[in-house]
Amino acid sequence: MTLSSARFTLASGVLRNSALAEAVRALRAKVDDVARRGTLGGEGIRRVEVEFAGADPLAFLAAQRPGARAYVRGRDGVMAIASVGTAASFGSADDPAFQAMRDAEPRLIGILSQRFDSGRESGAEWRGFSAASVRVPAVELRREAGRTTIGATVVGDGAATRAALARVESGESPTDPHGLAPEFAPGFGADEGVNSSLSAWKIAVDATLAEIEAGPVRKIVLARTRTFRLGEDADPCELLLRLGENEPGTYQFLIEDAPGVSFLGASPERLFQRTGNKLLSEAIAGTRPRGETPARDQHLVESLFASEKDRHEHQLVLDQILEKLAPVVASIRFARYPRLLRLANVQHLCSPVDAELREGVSDGELLARLHPTPAVCGQPVERARTIIRACEPFDRGLYAGPVGIIGATTDVCVAIRSALLVGSTVTAFAGAGVVAGSNAESEWRETEHKLATFERVVAARG
Repeated sequence: MTLSSARFTLASGVLRNSALAEAVRALRAKVDDVARRGTLGGEGIRRVEVEFAGADPLAFLAAQRPGARAYVRGRDGVMAIASVGTAASFGSADDPAFQAMRDAEPRLIGILSQRFDSGRESGAEWRGFSAASVRVPAVELRREAGRTTIGATVVGDGAATRAALARVESGESPTDPHGLAPEFAPGFGADEGVNSSLSAWKIAVDATLAEIEAGPVRKIVLARTRTFRLGEDADPCELLLRLGENEPGTYQFLIEDAPGVSFLGASPERLFQRTGNKLLSEAIAGTRPRGETPARDQHLVESLFASEKDRHEHQLVLDQILEKLAPVVASIRFARYPRLLRLANVQHLCSPVDAELREGVSDGELLARLHPTPAVCGQPVERARTIIRACEPFDRGLYAGPVGIIGATTDVCVAIRSALLVGSTVTAFAGAGVVAGSNAESEWRETEHKLATFERVVAARG
């Protein structure tokens, strides 16, 4: 399937779905009834929904007008949510008004996106995105454990929700693109010709190794970019569809700032999942590419587990997670030895963490404790982040920040394996952990393997 046929298939499948069309009409009637009767809850909010016989959330999103869309799919695929429009927006998961809404409507969710480094000045390409945002969808299509619903959240006079419903009902779908012709050059900098060379990467790695040797820094994660230029504007739903096909066992997400500007990715890394007092987290660090043959793949696995450098890097990540969680957990369990996490292009060392939280621990506190992990920043965090600001000639923006769902089950990933789409430009990000014993060429190759998925996706041909 080409990128152009992907959009046609996504959008046309939804437009022909009579069950969805009927559900949207029923939802509109419920929203109108709430507005007419004034039956908002005590917090000035009401959520209504209609269950129907299935539609794919990403296909639903692809059929909507660009500009205020979002999508989050859990790594296990049990939940996927596509949203159109924003009923309310908050700057924190712990905002009291958002908490009051959640208390009033237990099925209410917020879609979280947060910058990697709120202390760094935002680059021009990121300025439409908030430093941290929890957006309550105006209209959402939710697939959860085999059940599909379309819901709407009415806040105040409900104007934002009615406008979003009107866009959904119009059935307007994007124009089918054709003739995509990607052109790209590998780079370390965000702009063509600015630090866009392996030599610049080597200088940055050498500088971080000098910091590590001087102490007390033990690890620094450097990121780089690769820019793909298309023949015409990129469509985020198409790219996310193909990313999902290439990396099925991942979190998948799309946050749209404006028409033609979006951030998307397929991340293997969970920051945390929380239901009540039950918490799941994990350490992922240490990487090898996938082998061309089963024998080569197994050799690379053995090399990964035998690598002192990779085991050390992994242990740093696990140790910090355990340290940060210690004050807020009643009990905690973790694997004694790391496991293998296999993806399409790379494989990682992974150590799951399972904890019981103390009473009163909020999602906001967990975010503050766990982000950023040494897997995407370094250790100690604040010094590593300062060095990253000095060494990386671009703003990471939402790359490597938390993205996910805040709700009855909060599920947040680390937004790696991701890209920023601006018009016809796709800028993909990848990082590598630098510790004592690291080699610049090896770390460059690691980022190449991580960027390979985007290269294949953007350059896809029918």
